[in-house]
Amino acid sequence: MENVLRTLIRDEQVSLTLIEATKLVSEAVRLHHLTPSSSIILGKALAAATFMSACLKEETGEISVTVRGDFGSLCVSGNRKLYIRGYIDSAENWKSCGFGNKGTFTVVRDDGYSRPFVGTCALPESGDADGAFEEYYRISEQLPTFIATVVEMSEEGKCTFASAAVLQPLPFADEKTIRELPKGKELEKIAEEIKAIGIKKVAESYFSAKSAGLELREAAYKCNCSREYLKGVLVSLGKEELEKILREEGEIKVHCHYCNRDYRFTGKDVKEMFP
Repeated sequence: MENVLRTLIRDEQVSLTLIEATKLVSEAVRLHHLTPSSSIILGKALAAATFMSACLKEETGEISVTVRGDFGSLCVSGNRKLYIRGYIDSAENWKSCGFGNKGTFTVVRDDGYSRPFVGTCALPESGDADGAFEEYYRISEQLPTFIATVVEMSEEGKCTFASAAVLQPLPFADEKTIRELPKGKELEKIAEEIKAIGIKKVAESYFSAKSAGLELREAAYKCNCSREYLKGVLVSLGKEELEKILREEGEIKVHCHYCNRDYRFTGKDVKEMFP
């Protein structure tokens, strides 16, 4: 299902991105067995990371965001294919629906070239998740960016709705255009409206976007781990180190934080790695 819309508005001075992330966030909540607060905060980060992934130009492009704050840490990642994934440490400690106001926000963006870009900023005093993403763009990329993410949870702990609305003026956008853009609560209400009328209608109704100029894509929660991939990682440790682990532990166990899955490797597997 196409759930990511991108287009240019306001005489092509502003990039608009709308995301319907309910299914994506629901899968994260299912995999990680999160509390309501941690579900909301990870869901917001995943929705924002979907926007960042949609901005990647090269097919091999990837991006990751790591937040270390008052309550613990979380990481969300995505690629140009819009395969999004994430996890949150110490989910029970996240009592707020924000990141907290003490800590760091770090982005690693690999555009497919030889040297990834790394940007870090302090979490804003507001502790707001959307504000942290906006602060990163303001400080590290010098791009005024307005982000609103919405995550709604049922009493049973299931995600009933998740979305994002992002406005990013292009470098040549005039001050009047930037000043008149919806921001904060106003943009959040627009993101909420996606639940009622969908991303296409929101683009047309609120931003006068033309259907012919819409780029529509599908984003999904998808981890890139596999036994074969992890075998390649284990090989880098060397045969001697792997055999030592086998002697001490009886097996080699690798846990993937993104999909919350354990992989187990035996002596037979190690022999196959080093024929």
